[in-house]
Amino acid sequence: MATPQDAELIIKLYDLRREETMRKARTYVFMQFAPQSMDDIKTLFLDREHPEYNAYFRQVATYWDMVAAMVNHGAIDRDLFFDTNGEFLGVWAKIGHLIPELREFFGPQFLVNLEKLVACCPNSEKRIEMIRERLKSMAALRAAQQQ
Repeated sequence: MATPQDAELIIKLYDLRREETMRKARTYVFMQFAPQSMDDIKTLFLDREHPEYNAYFRQVATYWDMVAAMVNHGAIDRDLFFDTNGEFLGVWAKIGHLIPELREFFGPQFLVNLEKLVACCPNSEKRIEMIRERLKSMAALRAAQQQ
């Protein structure tokens, strides 16, 4: 059962997401970054024109892995977390299909907490598919506006 302390932690996590650099990182990951292969991720490390993209990707990924660890270890009530958060599924929707290659590149522990949390989230597969479709629709709208 959730406690007032769980609610406080969730609000603190939300506040961290509103921090200026984190906002920029989240905007980049969800609005611009659309990795189709591991090469797209590796390109982040070579982009001299936009070196911040590498940092943005790592900031969002490690933030949600850290949050997932807290939930997985019981520091935050799981049910309350699932009722108040969905962005972690968005991260998985973006890069979950690349997890074997990501772990070869970053190490075997990369996003293991997030993967565990996604696996126990009710209806996660359906929600992730819905997120992927929404992200595709948003990308198509942005592309149409740029024409």
